[in-house]
Amino acid sequence: MSEGVASYREDLFQWIWQHLQFNCQNLTTSCGKKLEIVDPGEINHAGGPDFLGAHLVADGMHWHGSVEIHKTSAEWDSHNHRENKRFDSVVLHVVFQDNSKKPAITADGSRPMVLVLKPYLHKSLHHLLSLQQSGELPCSGSVAFINQKAFEQQIEAVHREYFDYKVNELLQEFNPSVRVSKAWRDMLIIQMYKTLGIPANQRQMGVLAKKLIKHRLDVTPIERFVDLVMDAAFSEKNEADEVIRWGHTGMRPASRPRKRVEQAAVLHYVIENTDFSRFLNKPEQTWDFLLNEGPAGKLPGRSRLKIMYHTVYLPAVYLLADLLQSEKLKEWAYTCWQTGGQFVPEEVCRPFKKAGFSVNGRSKRLGLAHQYKRYCRQRNCHRCEVFKTSIGS
Repeated sequence: MSEGVASYREDLFQWIWQHLQFNCQNLTTSCGKKLEIVDPGEINHAGGPDFLGAHLVADGMHWHGSVEIHKTSAEWDSHNHRENKRFDSVVLHVVFQDNSKKPAITADGSRPMVLVLKPYLHKSLHHLLSLQQSGELPCSGSVAFINQKAFEQQIEAVHREYFDYKVNELLQEFNPSVRVSKAWRDMLIIQMYKTLGIPANQRQMGVLAKKLIKHRLDVTPIERFVDLVMDAAFSEKNEADEVIRWGHTGMRPASRPRKRVEQAAVLHYVIENTDFSRFLNKPEQTWDFLLNEGPAGKLPGRSRLKIMYHTVYLPAVYLLADLLQSEKLKEWAYTCWQTGGQFVPEEVCRPFKKAGFSVNGRSKRLGLAHQYKRYCRQRNCHRCEVFKTSIGS
């Protein structure tokens, strides 16, 4: 197999086995036995073999036991299954490629049969798997397999999933040991900093935000507050807090650390000094209020503010509503996410257009970013409706 095998995810091959997405007729094990799959077994989400309770027939003999899935046969030893007694129940080792001269042996000395899937994969699935070895989308260059309707359905699903992802991301910064108003406000501020740090300084901006919250700068006016934040961000003094090492390479002027920290400091000050009841009672007006309270020319650009509104503010309001059990506020936040005019950066749309998809209307949504980062780039193809439709073509 080519070096691109590293891009394949093992759970993709688990999905192929679970749903029998290969030619199950005339299967032959590596040792030459005719194999029939009566039951592929149940996927095991705990430790041990990937599938339990499988029923197989090899050369007329019935086998009941576990099935282990790997991309390559060498992974049996690299994953230390030879020493793990939980794998004694394995009767079949399913691999994409047999690349090891050493047989799979269990801790009790038995040798599971080996089935190499590669020759039995359906042509369309094999084709798409081969495309994964490039740096493009798995579907790139394969327009014949693309189904625009399936693409739009997939983006619709991941658009909602992206909202939930953003809510959970915020929740990671929520401190339940303090009162809700403070915990929520701090969480919002941290996420604002982190979002302004994208792409190169997201972690650094998060560190800075938590440092500022810990020391609680309670000063006025805003100009003085911003100066103190800038000092905390860029001071080289070796104090108790670590010196933040900022990324500068290949960065446009608008995204450079000093510019982004100043913008974050302005938003930080305004959020900190906004009456909490505004977020609860007038969320639709509060965002504009926040932007109007800051000094002119000291806020992020329009496109970044749109992204922050959808990926930080709306999920934060939704989470607040959930914490306070306000269904009306939850409905407002999610309806704005679903129906509001959304800014989708061209860099998000570009890889899908290049792959042959039409990105407009129902498909031009922020869920595209979630699709690209957590489906396409992470090779979670088996969770994608486009992939499933393609291999069924």
